[in-house]
Amino acid sequence: MQSLTSRDAASEAREEIGPVTEPAAAEAPRSAGPAGPAGPEDGRTRRRLNSYERAVDAFLDLVESGNDAPTAQQIAERSGISVRTVFRLTEDIESLHAAGILRQMERTAHLYVALPKSGPLATRMRMLVKNRVDVFETIAPVRRFADRMAATSARIAEGLELHHLVLRTQVAEVFERELKEKPRHRRATALDAIDVAASWENWELLRQGKGLSVTSAARVMEVLIAGAVRG
Repeated sequence: MQSLTSRDAASEAREEIGPVTEPAAAEAPRSAGPAGPAGPEDGRTRRRLNSYERAVDAFLDLVESGNDAPTAQQIAERSGISVRTVFRLTEDIESLHAAGILRQMERTAHLYVALPKSGPLATRMRMLVKNRVDVFETIAPVRRFADRMAATSARIAEGLELHHLVLRTQVAEVFERELKEKPRHRRATALDAIDVAASWENWELLRQGKGLSVTSAARVMEVLIAGAVRG
């Protein structure tokens, strides 16, 4: 089974998604020489890029604070730029949404840590669940927004698919020993079962659907993972 750390997988996911549409002036004009003074066009480009970054951060901050459908007006107010500038910076509001999802991946990349592949099974399960709690509770508001938008945004849907790959890769690594001990024809099914037990969708069901606390949801997730690993 090919080894790929969760951090590496997250990096690959961001690279695979590629750059989200940014302002047309994203590529700064070349100066006459390495020591040449920046011209007016350089200043306009920097200001344009700065405004774009502020708009993306404003969108992400609004979603993370509980606004599940930020408008261009709200993004403008939060970022301190005009609504006209918000629309001038992006092809459409969907591009800004996609940029925000990608930005969140960058903000939370430190959470996708490599977990031990050896040692007691109970310890590895406990560490996996703790990591999933850290990740899922952090990304929850933006992830819920992305889930709603994925049906109409191919780029957001692609980002979610790659995020799932990161999580599945982590599961495959943590339980590589147990998976190898199973008959070959059962390994894929076992991996699917563990993947589902430790998934964002399962966590969302426990937290929102069942109304469980973080502690109770974590306990249930650990029980489900244990059953999938040993099943």
